[in-house]
Amino acid sequence: MSIPPCIKVGSRIQVKSDIGTVLYIGPTSNDSGNWLGVEWDDPNRGKHDGLHHGTRYFQCKDADPYDPENDVGLLYLGGNTNIEVETVGFEKVQRKQSQLSSLKVVGLSERSISSAGEVGEIKKADLYIQDIDLSRNLINSWNTVADITSQLPHLLYLRLNHSRLTAPPTDISSLYSNTISPFAHLTALSLNNTNITWADLLLVEPLFEQLTNLQMGKNNLTFLWGKEIPHENVFKKLKCLNLESNELDDWNEILPLGQLKSLEKLFLNDNKLCKLQTRVPDTFQKLTLLWLDTNQINSWECISELDTFSTLVDLRCKRNSIFEGLGVEEGLAQIVGRIRSVSIVNGNTIDSKKRTDLERYYLSQCTQNRDTHDEIAAIHPRYRELCKVHGEPDLSTATNTKISTVLMDKLTRAVFKHYSLSPEALNSCSYAKDLPSPIKEAEKRILPTMLIRNIRKIIQKLLMVPADEQQLFLVHYLQTDTNEQSIVVMDISDDKKDLRHYGITEGDEIFVLNKA
Repeated sequence: MSIPPCIKVGSRIQVKSDIGTVLYIGPTSNDSGNWLGVEWDDPNRGKHDGLHHGTRYFQCKDADPYDPENDVGLLYLGGNTNIEVETVGFEKVQRKQSQLSSLKVVGLSERSISSAGEVGEIKKADLYIQDIDLSRNLINSWNTVADITSQLPHLLYLRLNHSRLTAPPTDISSLYSNTISPFAHLTALSLNNTNITWADLLLVEPLFEQLTNLQMGKNNLTFLWGKEIPHENVFKKLKCLNLESNELDDWNEILPLGQLKSLEKLFLNDNKLCKLQTRVPDTFQKLTLLWLDTNQINSWECISELDTFSTLVDLRCKRNSIFEGLGVEEGLAQIVGRIRSVSIVNGNTIDSKKRTDLERYYLSQCTQNRDTHDEIAAIHPRYRELCKVHGEPDLSTATNTKISTVLMDKLTRAVFKHYSLSPEALNSCSYAKDLPSPIKEAEKRILPTMLIRNIRKIIQKLLMVPADEQQLFLVHYLQTDTNEQSIVVMDISDDKKDLRHYGITEGDEIFVLNKA
């Protein structure tokens, strides 16, 4: 079998379930016949990176080091009847599936589509498609994408995930249909796992006049802008940007995104960001959601920086090194205490009562190892503000020396109190005076390293409440400037955690409620 004339360098081909891009066509020095050099989308599919018997025929972007033992040759077409290469046009798929004419959402992933088909055929079908998935096909150029979308006048959402497109033409006017941009009507574009660079995307950005949602995850992006890439007056209507699972490690690459005037949601999970420097005026003015899970954020000063985002409501930043060794509530307190606007943190809704508890607990933690209020305010930017709301902590009674691991392992006095309350009623109490009298109480010295499941056994003996019927809450007492004792309530029902995880200190109380 000879190589079909439609197959050229840059063509996308599919062999069984594997898709790749042709990077070489021709003979090799040690073999007869015609050969294709293919960069497979799955890097585990290829045997080498284009270096064959000492001669380089092409270069893969991602490849393991050359291993002669695994070098079994390029993809051979001449005479090999076991290999099929079939490409089809979009219009052929449309003819096979007549129901497309009535659908608004259409999935055509993995259909070996490589072109728009016969000129004008899609337009003749008068399709009303608004959302189309063309992922994992054989489309290899922006020209082909433009040929398809220009014939779908109602299209709003285009998905091209797992595609491999060549760089856009230098003159993007060649993509126009008459005088109309082929993407002028699109509001959402998904380019996950396409290896498209930010620079290439900006070349076609003027064509996406209505774009509000852009997905650019898993594209091996290490930088966005560079020195010569403009970042002003681009993506004027973009509200949602996904850059998850890339290789971004410099917040200076993120800062220019703050000039996107409409940006509301920014997804940066699973990158390599470690330092956040946000204090640039008039940036991120509408940002409400920021997700930073699984990065390398290593200082609380970075979290404090996010307080400059005055509209930020939803923040995720789990699996960063600053949270190592902290309990859930302690982590929440650090975030809520440092960022005034957030109301959803790591998926937890922070209502006014929860915010009050967390801010008071944060204030109590601010006093650790500090002698004066000025010293505390120097490293906790919101300290003065929070003191005005909740009162200044009494530094004379604060623990000003770091509790060592040895001391933490010693016995701590705890008071156990059994209440006839619901969790909702308990959480509605802001001050000690709001609490009713307990049914029964007992005091015991315990190890902070004890697991909650063992604490339940102690409570069962002391208060006669069966272990499987207990709902447990750790209660911290804080002294306010009005000499009233406010309380911070923390759910400690996780049997696999120990008391140290929840930050128990001398004199704390454990409230025991009956399960409903």
